[in-house]
Amino acid sequence: MGDVIQFDPFTSIVRDDELPHMDDFGRVLLIGAFSDLVKLRDSVANEHSRKQVDAIVKQIGSVLARYEPEGAA
Repeated sequence: MGDVIQFDPFTSIVRDDELPHMDDFGRVLLIGAFSDLVKLRDSVANEHSRKQVDAIVKQIGSVLARYEPEGAA
């Protein structure tokens, strides 16, 4: 599966001088997309498709973990 937007997070510019931040609306949208993908992953019968969706779920989970409020985990 190809990327819609060509992006390599390991070679992108990283701003270490700025704390990660996301507004509440963006967080809710991302959690909604994450939830829908988890449901899709869990209902897929094709193993190859399940693995593809699982990879996306893990990427979004990493983003959510980065922006999780301090002490929420």
